[in-house]
Amino acid sequence: MKPITSWNFTPYTPLDRPERAQNPYICRVSPGMTTLELDFIDNGAPAKATHTLYYRERGTAEKPAGDWTASFMENADRGQLCRLKNRMDYEFYVERDCDGAKSEIRLARTGAVPGRVVNYLHPDDPTYAFSGQYLCSPCLCRLPSGRLLSSMDVFRGGAPQNLTILFYSDDDGESWHYLTELFPCFWGQMFVSGDRVYMLACSDEYGDLLIGASDNEGRDWSIPTVLFRGAASPGERGLHRAPMPLCHSHGRIWTDVEYGAWAKKEMNNAVLSAPDDAEDYTDPAVWTMTEFWRHPVFAERAEPGRTVPGCIGGIEGNLVEAPDGTLYNFLRYAHKKCLLLRVDTEHPDTMPVYDRLVDIDITTSKFEIHYDEASGYYYTLASRALDAPKTNRNLLALFRSPDLMQWEFVADILDAKALDPAVVGFQYVSFLIDGDDILFLSRTAYGKPANFHDSNYQTFHRIKDFRTL
Repeated sequence: MKPITSWNFTPYTPLDRPERAQNPYICRVSPGMTTLELDFIDNGAPAKATHTLYYRERGTAEKPAGDWTASFMENADRGQLCRLKNRMDYEFYVERDCDGAKSEIRLARTGAVPGRVVNYLHPDDPTYAFSGQYLCSPCLCRLPSGRLLSSMDVFRGGAPQNLTILFYSDDDGESWHYLTELFPCFWGQMFVSGDRVYMLACSDEYGDLLIGASDNEGRDWSIPTVLFRGAASPGERGLHRAPMPLCHSHGRIWTDVEYGAWAKKEMNNAVLSAPDDAEDYTDPAVWTMTEFWRHPVFAERAEPGRTVPGCIGGIEGNLVEAPDGTLYNFLRYAHKKCLLLRVDTEHPDTMPVYDRLVDIDITTSKFEIHYDEASGYYYTLASRALDAPKTNRNLLALFRSPDLMQWEFVADILDAKALDPAVVGFQYVSFLIDGDDILFLSRTAYGKPANFHDSNYQTFHRIKDFRTL
């Protein structure tokens, strides 16, 4: 057994489960209303090996599952089932015909879902239990070649939360394919510099802040560099972030970082930056982080009961440059309230300072802000807050602002306000402006997930001609 030489695994294989890397491995699942598509790889297969897909309805105590049905797969790495029952749970596996080596049994539930499915994970599927059980933290990145990269991690409260799976699309999001897996990697944000793509992430919840790079469009990744050490326990203060975009401003790239823990009821806010002409962002010497701003410093200005539920402080901030050149960290803070911290661009290690609270009709969930040069507006996709019917994360809407201070509603994009907000969610959206359209990924809970927060889908969407809405 040799030590690792890269960050990526195809697939990630715990040391006591070598068969995971040598048997057929189902690496992507995409259920439809009456169909089921899956991708698989087989690192241990001989040349020209063939495979069979076996499936059946998932059994219950009252109704035992029937015999497995075999389906011949024409493609070497993809299988598809049709004429299935709508809104039915199925279990399935892939078998190598020459020697009977089998993949793990996977689960999927058929049913319609808005958008195109990048990946699906049934809430009872234990395939990634070493990291978690639900799909989280989507990040969308456009490469110089035109390829789209998608990343998402696998989480569950109290679990290790340290696996990120990458997919790619070469047809503008019409179809998606498995690429590789990064371990340990959580809350990762991809960004491009030259021909290189970087991943800035935590090792796990409140863990080390890491950065690694790929020179071949995300297939192979360097061993990550540790920028800052975090906690070794989810109950202790450590580094926190989300896949928040990087902002180019005043000759540097800037992004948000927090330090704290939900268990400690406090998050402190900082800004990480580096010169925008750095040759290698995996070199820790190019990075600088501000001192941490602590919420109690401005406690007299805070509104009682208006902070992020269960925690004091803002989280998941957007670094954005205002029309007058001021750089702000625009943070998720409270129901219909966002927190603005002002950044000293001349001294990138100086603590941000409180500026104001901003009103915007959104619920407490991660959102991104992007400036659109063509229109002169800032845009965000966020969960719109309605009182009747009361929404949570089941109504995704587009908002815009000319100055970051005054926001107006533009249009509802994914509208499920008539459905139960406890079990539906379009959240943690990662988006980019692509000509006249907006492309975005959603952490989507739909069609019998564990709950609205513990998502079972990652879905891709396009908003056409968004400036005309």
